[in-house]
Amino acid sequence: MAEPSFIDQSKLRFREGEVIFRKGEMAQQMYIILSGKVRLYVSEEPKGDWLEELGKGDFFGEGSLLEALPRQHTALALEDSDLIAINRGTFMRMIRQNPEVSVKMMQRLAQRHRELGDRVENLDASKAAKPSTGPVANLVSVLSGKPYPILSHGSLIGRFDPTTGVHPDIDLTDEDHNLSVSRRHARILCEHGRYFLLEEPGVANGTFIRGERIQPSEPRELKHGDRVGFGMVVLFFERT
Repeated sequence: MAEPSFIDQSKLRFREGEVIFRKGEMAQQMYIILSGKVRLYVSEEPKGDWLEELGKGDFFGEGSLLEALPRQHTALALEDSDLIAINRGTFMRMIRQNPEVSVKMMQRLAQRHRELGDRVENLDASKAAKPSTGPVANLVSVLSGKPYPILSHGSLIGRFDPTTGVHPDIDLTDEDHNLSVSRRHARILCEHGRYFLLEEPGVANGTFIRGERIQPSEPRELKHGDRVGFGMVVLFFERT
């Protein structure tokens, strides 16, 4: 797959029980297994539900070569394992020098896509048999105690606009007696189970996390119990 010198320079050894990367970490490279076994766990900690076990010749973490997104899984070495670490630049050079690499990767991705489709169908069937457990996160008003559910794909926060008749996903009109919240004030984004607060452009009265004003267009991660302010309206971020 690559020149011996490249393998020597890029080879990493992970001992049995050692974490290779954790869910939520920013991805920088993918890995190819030269020897040993690796298991991909669903949660941040390497325990409980896991996605798949991989062995010699398998690769994982390839999403980092396509998009700069946090890791979706936690990777653990089940036994002493030798891996090759490959960043985006190196991967592109490998494809140019040996197109067979891209063919093998596409075949493996197609297989994973089929397997994932089967898992999603089974999960949907399981969910259909169970009652809904409701939202996994809320903003809770300090003033009224009212919970405002955060949608799974993210929520726009602001006040009702009588001109357009548009309500934001989280409408703070009843909480904002001083009219300090903008019509489109901020947005909460959900990425792989993590929540980020992003202020919308043109907001006059600021957006705050734990009393600190955040900068426009710079997402800040929210943690359970964080005090969040939109103008003069204060809420708490809660995960259920």
